[in-house]
Amino acid sequence: MTITLHDVSFLLQIPVDGELLAAPAKDLQIVSKYAWGAGVLAWMYRQLGRSSRAGSKGFSGCLTLLQAWIYEYFPSLRINRAAPQTVAQGDPLARRWEGPVHGGGPSEVPRRLDHYRRLLDGFTADHVDWLPFGAHPGRAVPRSLYRGVIRIYDVTEAYDPSRTLRQFGYRQVIPDPPIRPSRVSRPAVGTYRVVFGADLDQLWRSRGQLINLDAYSTPFDDTGSVDPEYLKWYTLRTHPCIVPPRDGEQQEVALLTYEMVSFYVFPLLVNFIYNILYYCGMIY
Repeated sequence: MTITLHDVSFLLQIPVDGELLAAPAKDLQIVSKYAWGAGVLAWMYRQLGRSSRAGSKGFSGCLTLLQAWIYEYFPSLRINRAAPQTVAQGDPLARRWEGPVHGGGPSEVPRRLDHYRRLLDGFTADHVDWLPFGAHPGRAVPRSLYRGVIRIYDVTEAYDPSRTLRQFGYRQVIPDPPIRPSRVSRPAVGTYRVVFGADLDQLWRSRGQLINLDAYSTPFDDTGSVDPEYLKWYTLRTHPCIVPPRDGEQQEVALLTYEMVSFYVFPLLVNFIYNILYYCGMIY
């Protein structure tokens, strides 16, 4: 799963449709015509990738978006938080979490990173609220169904809702082949450059290549179901657990693969999640 364009729209109430931010805006008369939400998300994707690397010590991005997204989709991570507040119609839904943090202290919330690794490893589909904004977010925010690239200036990132169908209310099946860049280079250690074709930008402008949810005719049940073939596909391409198995645990891990949450995980690794929880005041 990942942060989608409809998540940005609901949580921040900024436009996710309009002109892509290919260059710094100079004409202030057309500022409202830009897809600022898509730009925020493109930057977030890039920073999530960087922050998940070993040795990463910081993060640059909209922490309000990420923190509120965690609260909405993972109720068990609403540590020391009161129930969500009611907000006025049209207000950013991130305001539901403006309330004060209650409790806290080392004796109440373990600070050890290992605790959160094992907590996330123990998650099943039942631990996720797949549709926090209603049953049909793709209808409410059609641009969220777009498959292509999003960008902010020179940062271009792939966006593919076919890999997160449960966040649109449908059973997850084997996704479409990934959107591949036209050129990738690594000019120096610790840096990389990804170039997507100009034709992908044109897809955004023409509003082309929206995924057809009618092709996924099986809405999921309350547990966020997946197609059995998807599980086989997924387990060949990922690590089922964050914590490496100890001696004698290999078979257990293999069996748990089919019971774990098994969703398409964007590079939101637990080291990064822990830092966000801590620095945002979600744990102490």
